Amino acid sequence: MVNYRIFNAKEFVAAGAGTSGSLESAWGVMRGSAVCSGSVTLEGFVTPSGSTPVSTRSTLKLESLAQGEPIPCYVRSITVTSGTAYLLA
Repeated sequence: MVNYRIFNAKEFVAAGAGTSGSLESAWGVMRGSAVCSGSVTLEGFVTPSGSTPVSTRSTLKLESLAQGEPIPCYVRSITVTSGTAYLLA
């Protein structure tokens, strides 16, 4: 088990059509509730390919994460459609 140092956590609770947001200097994500769905967009870069830029950003589904376990990743944004999730910094 790794001892993560969490100095800041921002809670995202689904409301209505969902909740989106981000947190500066986020280093991870954690699923907060047993029933949780949505996605996390990871940092990447956009490379110019001729006139059409190509994005290398990936996404994680919140429902595939274990509840209460911090997942280290470079987070760009989060969208929670049901339940609760946290961005960690």
